[in-house]
Amino acid sequence: MTYSVQSKEDMEKQINEAGDKLIVIDFYASWCGPCKIISPKLEELSVQYSDKALVLKVNVDDCEEIALEYNVTSMPTFVFMKNRQIIDIFVGGNPEKLVKNMEKYVGGEPLPIYVDNPIESDDLEEEQLETAMEPAPIEATVEDQQQVIN
Repeated sequence: MTYSVQSKEDMEKQINEAGDKLIVIDFYASWCGPCKIISPKLEELSVQYSDKALVLKVNVDDCEEIALEYNVTSMPTFVFMKNRQIIDIFVGGNPEKLVKNMEKYVGGEPLPIYVDNPIESDDLEEEQLETAMEPAPIEATVEDQQQVIN
């Protein structure tokens, strides 16, 4: 869910309470066509990533001081912050770029690792199981790992 910033103090409070979450600041205007077009996608992303990101909406007409502080000259402008540091800014109503930036900075789930022949613990003696559970060096080949199992 997005949060509509009411003042500079309100924005500071939201940023302070965000902790280590990604903060996305959407600078928009109610009369801005591209802002209206991208708004549903931003709302969708804010719900999807609610546990990892905070989305703040700043109306540039109501909060001119904040817009000036961030040097906003066009709308929509999206500012991405992490730990109070600006990590990216982009201008325009490009939903694909918004999605890619959210995915990039929020970080996704690690890809699952698939094993061709998974080891069943019932098939191994206790000593073999302990050996099989030891981490293999990164440079180990499949053959090296098979030798550890056998």
